[in-house]
Amino acid sequence: MKEITTIDYDWLTRLTGDPFADVGGYVIKYLMGKHPEKEILELIDYIAKIYVNKWEGKINPFFLNSAITQPAYKGDVKIKETIKYFNSLINETTTCEEGYCRITGRKTKLFKAGRDNSLMSGSGTFVNFHHNFQFGMMLSKEMIIRMFFIPFGSIFIGGRIAIIQSNSAEVNDFFVKRNCEANLANLATSSSEGVLKSEYGIPANALFQFVDDLLINKIKEATDEYRGVSLGLYHFTNFGASPEIVIYKLPSSIFRFYSTCQVATLKADWQPFLLSHYKNSKHKGAKYNAMTSSYEITKKDETHQITFDDYKLWRNIILENLLNGKSLLRLFVNWGVTHKFNFAIIEKYLINVQNMKHETLNKIKELALFLTNTDEEAIKKSIKALDGYKSAYELRRFFLKNVVAKNYKDGAKETIITMEELVYYLFPDDVFWKDIRDILLFAIYQELHAKNIHVEAELSSIETEETDLNEN
Repeated sequence: MKEITTIDYDWLTRLTGDPFADVGGYVIKYLMGKHPEKEILELIDYIAKIYVNKWEGKINPFFLNSAITQPAYKGDVKIKETIKYFNSLINETTTCEEGYCRITGRKTKLFKAGRDNSLMSGSGTFVNFHHNFQFGMMLSKEMIIRMFFIPFGSIFIGGRIAIIQSNSAEVNDFFVKRNCEANLANLATSSSEGVLKSEYGIPANALFQFVDDLLINKIKEATDEYRGVSLGLYHFTNFGASPEIVIYKLPSSIFRFYSTCQVATLKADWQPFLLSHYKNSKHKGAKYNAMTSSYEITKKDETHQITFDDYKLWRNIILENLLNGKSLLRLFVNWGVTHKFNFAIIEKYLINVQNMKHETLNKIKELALFLTNTDEEAIKKSIKALDGYKSAYELRRFFLKNVVAKNYKDGAKETIITMEELVYYLFPDDVFWKDIRDILLFAIYQELHAKNIHVEAELSSIETEETDLNEN
């Protein structure tokens, strides 16, 4: 490949920290590997022909009124105008100025970046958006070139564009490479009609499906090397008068917990718990059948089975709570009432996600054992009391009356809850009292499962959001 002297090729692919520029850089890196004989202008021509001839110029959600999306240009004119524009960038014959690139911070020749050649950056119409009343965000030619390749490494989720950025270069490369390979496969079979479309319409489902794919095909599990991996899904449109972006963050603590649940020793319990929490407004009353890993719904005396390929597109409160930083504890409790569940899962969740102390968990398990070493009626009363408490005061009184006092009356030589344990482990400043209550309820039910004791004590229902989401 003959390099163009006015292009800094290192800046075409090196990491910048900008999610959009980095996706474009990974696409360029991938295509350079596939076509080492092509220089950058030839790659621009190659990708422009795909956008125009195969995708019919349908990249409007990325670039507004660019040479390719401009309705005034037809067919090959779109390609010619695109090459003409990038030639003017490379040869520096279009308007430019000396300065510092807003993405790289590098001092170089800068060019105007608006909604026609970059993403979520404003344009001349929004002049006051930019510092010093510039007529656009000023970028180096290398960054603008990278932007042009973004559609080939992106994916549609529920009618909007999505890209994934991670603090791991390997994860970023995996996301873009997967999309590029899928595009090339579709082009080879003449089935490529535009930007890749995810089968998922809900961002949470799509993001965790990517994590599943990542764990299976790339990093296997969150070993020490990958313990700190975090992900961000950028869900956006740059189209028309309403450009908008929503960023979903999957912190390393959630990634570590979720990946740990895929380990064989935990997955047998985690998977039914996860799969049983799909919901869809069009299939109200559908019940999960763990034996067949499917949902069943009865209509007009006929039972219909809904397989995973269909219900995986529904909303899932477990995935949504993990992504939105909401607690899973009450969901664990409700599940634990009727299912024996590996306590190691809830321990991993509480320690990794909620930063709970090991001592707190150990004390709660000890209390659960104490409260279940009695008759069924007493156990039932404890469960009903705990479930009905509305304040930390009530929970403290329960510990003092039903645990400490009872332990003393039973003639125990040592107290079951010390002052230090009560203050630092059962009611610490950084843990909500309801979490302690819910973990204790969960632990009690697991003790009952282990002892094969059945207690008729119905818990209060959990409040869940039933908002009308795009369920695809």
